[in-house]
Amino acid sequence: MFSLNIIFTEMLLNKRSLMIWTAVLAIVILVYLSSYTFMEEMNVAEMIEGYPDIFTTGLGMGPEMFGDVNVYHGGLVMLYGLLLASIYAMMLAGSMVSRDSDLGTVEFLYTRPLTRTTVLLSKVLSFMVMMLFLWVVAYLISAVIGRVWVAPDEFDLGAQLLAHLMGLLACLAAGGVAFAVAPLINRVQGTTSIAIGLGFAFFIFNSLGNMYDPLRFMKYLSISYYADLTGASSGQVPVKGLIVLPLVFLAGVAIGTVLLNRKDFTD
Repeated sequence: MFSLNIIFTEMLLNKRSLMIWTAVLAIVILVYLSSYTFMEEMNVAEMIEGYPDIFTTGLGMGPEMFGDVNVYHGGLVMLYGLLLASIYAMMLAGSMVSRDSDLGTVEFLYTRPLTRTTVLLSKVLSFMVMMLFLWVVAYLISAVIGRVWVAPDEFDLGAQLLAHLMGLLACLAAGGVAFAVAPLINRVQGTTSIAIGLGFAFFIFNSLGNMYDPLRFMKYLSISYYADLTGASSGQVPVKGLIVLPLVFLAGVAIGTVLLNRKDFTD
């Protein structure tokens, strides 16, 4: 079912991008989590109480976000971290499939004694390993900054572990969407554009669904809603997310497998 050669090759080819995006996520956590003490001293929670809901609710910056370091980190810092991580997840997953057509390596790869299903599942496994690495590093950095520096007595490692787990599942779901779409596209640039567009779309859908009651249905189309980082960082288990996000990932991989097996590379 899997090819170790393909798995290690994909990880080697994408090592640089993984390091870069992991560093970007780490910088976001470092800058914004370490700013919590400063915001607490400024009493930002009281400052924004009079702000319109379109600003506080839509952008996830309500007063409650600045009264608890766990909610601040999970519901605000990691919300924007998830935006970046999900875009990377879709770029990575999409490029793993579309790159073969774009570079012409498909003629070599798919003439070997390996089924297309084995090829795709091997790429999926390497994707999962890289996403796991990204979120483990993010959690360790959050734990060190939050527990050692920002709020040693308040930073809940267990709740933050749950929040980062939901972030991982959300990125896997985003990658599943990319795996489903990628066989239809023959250029890496195409999957990159879709990844950026969908990443912001998920974020905007969630924001609009929170801001306007008539548009409430839109948040159900967003991985951010199912990840429920605010709830997870408060210790609440996002049951819907634990069910929906893995199903989206599995469904995306299944659809991608079917489409790849049906694709005619002679066109």
